[in-house]
Amino acid sequence: MFRNLSTVGLPLSGRPSELIEMALSFGFDSMDLDLIDFQQQAKVYGVEHARRLMVSARLKVGVFTLPVSLGGDDETFAKDLAALADRLDLAQQAEATRAVVTVEAASDEHSFKDNFERYRTRLQSVGELLEPRGIVLGLAINPDPAERDAKAHRFLHTLEGLLGLVAVSHPQVGVVVDPFAMYAAGESVSMIRDIPEGKIVEVRLSDAPVGVPAGELTKAQRLLPGETGTIDMVEVIKAAEAAKFDGCVTPWAARATISGRGRERIVRLAGDRLIRAWKDAGLPEEPRWFVPVAQDDSDAEEAAAAAAAPASAEGSDE
Repeated sequence: MFRNLSTVGLPLSGRPSELIEMALSFGFDSMDLDLIDFQQQAKVYGVEHARRLMVSARLKVGVFTLPVSLGGDDETFAKDLAALADRLDLAQQAEATRAVVTVEAASDEHSFKDNFERYRTRLQSVGELLEPRGIVLGLAINPDPAERDAKAHRFLHTLEGLLGLVAVSHPQVGVVVDPFAMYAAGESVSMIRDIPEGKIVEVRLSDAPVGVPAGELTKAQRLLPGETGTIDMVEVIKAAEAAKFDGCVTPWAARATISGRGRERIVRLAGDRLIRAWKDAGLPEEPRWFVPVAQDDSDAEEAAAAAAAPASAEGSDE
């Protein structure tokens, strides 16, 4: 397993060079790839130029968002699929081997059964393009109950449900393990251990506020990992290791819950907590050419304050 920094998982902005420096400084091994932006840069400057910063920093690519609307109408899906082969060729050149996509929470047009079959057939088409390029796709869920209830027909919102879809999908398709979504759905972390080897594409680490019933959690309340201890990230990491997961572990938090802390402070906190979790889980620490800065032990009061004041603003982290 390796630690991954995502500017989607932790809503951050900045120049690529600045973000890469923070990733290195605070103990991350990889960063996500914005495939559409990479495509635009490669078109103008060439692939090697577009890759230069990540290569020079010796950072791996974590995941990239699959630029396909699996839940869209037939015309939109067909258009996305037609453009996908060239984009996946670029991902392969960037040494990006893990893609992710979020499954829609509900549908007005399709019943659960029809939507399930629709996803299965579309994932088959996508998988046929992924396989020759050595890329796997992880399915993620939207844990927000309001978005499931907003439409006529609910769809998948549990890890168990995702695994059911993966079981009948193309072999290149797996799951994104999201313990925040699992907690909200009442699922035990222990089920991670039983996921078939090779079927976990990414693990997203978050925490949840104290005093909010699990079934009422919204994605706007997603906290940095280690903020309250409601979700035990060491237990998650140990369960993923037991499932022989060897991919990226990514901290995720809603914009509303990290607002006001400052970009560097956010990355430092996330990095420090993952390093501690690695140690507590008994995972080996690989030698680094770029030595991380000293860990920050001064975040206890800040974490307690955040835990006591769950976000009420509606933010998006999906």
